[in-house]
Amino acid sequence: MPSKTLWEMKEQTVAKHLVLKSYLNGWFPILGSWNGRLLFIDGFAGPGEYEDGEPGSPLIALECVRRHKEQGRRILRNVEVVFLLIEEDTARAKHLESLLRQKQLPSHTRYDVRRGTFEDHMNDLLDYIDEQNDKLAPSFVMIDPFGVKGCGMNLFGRILQNDQSECMISFMYEPIRRFREQPELKLHLNELFGTYKWQRCAHMTDENDRKFYLHDLFKNQLKKHGAKQVVFFELWNGNRHVYTIYFASGNRRGCDLMKQSIWKADRSGNFRLTRYAGRQELLLKTDTEPLAQQLRDQFGDRLTPVEQVEEFVMSDKTMFHTGQLRRDTLQRLEKEKRIAVIRPQGARGFTSGKGIKIRFH
Repeated sequence: MPSKTLWEMKEQTVAKHLVLKSYLNGWFPILGSWNGRLLFIDGFAGPGEYEDGEPGSPLIALECVRRHKEQGRRILRNVEVVFLLIEEDTARAKHLESLLRQKQLPSHTRYDVRRGTFEDHMNDLLDYIDEQNDKLAPSFVMIDPFGVKGCGMNLFGRILQNDQSECMISFMYEPIRRFREQPELKLHLNELFGTYKWQRCAHMTDENDRKFYLHDLFKNQLKKHGAKQVVFFELWNGNRHVYTIYFASGNRRGCDLMKQSIWKADRSGNFRLTRYAGRQELLLKTDTEPLAQQLRDQFGDRLTPVEQVEEFVMSDKTMFHTGQLRRDTLQRLEKEKRIAVIRPQGARGFTSGKGIKIRFH
């Protein structure tokens, strides 16, 4: 953990913020289309900026809201957006508050900077909602700790039990690898994973096996605790794997939007999306032939509505997203005569809701 109030922004953080900005630019208007209140929670908010003035995640999210409220169709104009920003370090919390006081907030937007731990404040909020027999407003919860302390699977599960809540979690793999040298980490790791099963990796001699096991266990635990869709990508500094970002959501559309955001930001070259970190390394490439093979394996030669194919691609079962489905994949496969397409009269292309069905050869 940095000892200073402000610190240098790392390259991998730039990549993470590119993904965050792209995702929130889609998330706010989608959820704001049918909800009157949205909640952005940053559990480790920091000071709001870096040494050279680069904006931190709270200011990036605020700018996304401003853009949608003040430009274009103004989808969020009458939607209340609340920023709950939690920071344990007093100096950093004060710095964040001072930055926010200088901002002219968009209409129906407010913030609450709370000093203390994410675990305490988030549990207090969820306890209060339970007492009121109410539901948490649609929420994007960013959980970006320095290390493995301060949050755990039970809390992730409480958040994800709310249908429209999503979590973006930094999984700090490097500190986990050092548990042999730091036995006191075991208790924190038990809480992080929500199980003792992570300790099985202690007997694994191959580093890739260990990495695969821990990443897959964390994904499975998120699903066990309420996430219906989980995708993750690795952040690298040169040849060193720094940490992994997990995205946990309750719906396929959020999963699809996150995958689109990862692909969009990949031009930075500092991270990669992997289905299973360490064991099966799937780099982002423009070639969608792997998607074509996945679809053939999934649906075989049975006649399948295009809507079912789209739902599969939206989900966490593939690294690809729906923006790569029709033109890049299905049109190409039809041209190459690798699929048969049945279209009712008047239907064109691969539009959903038109009764179009596909058979893979």
